[in-house]
Amino acid sequence: MQTITDKLVIEKLLTRLTTYIANKLHLSTMAAVGAVCMSKVANELAGGKIPEGTTFDELSERLFKEVTMAGK
Repeated sequence: MQTITDKLVIEKLLTRLTTYIANKLHLSTMAAVGAVCMSKVANELAGGKIPEGTTFDELSERLFKEVTMAGK
């Protein structure tokens, strides 16, 4: 299984995920950065554990569930 390891791709995905969470949950950018940085999704992405071909929609859905469940 090939994983996403290109640092530029990872950086772009993390930036998009941060913007997505900020907009979706009406958070400040700083709060969104914190939420994303502490997420399992971001750690897997940064650690090269996300399979190539995983879509942004799949990642954002996982992240949204993770972030909203953490607040409960």
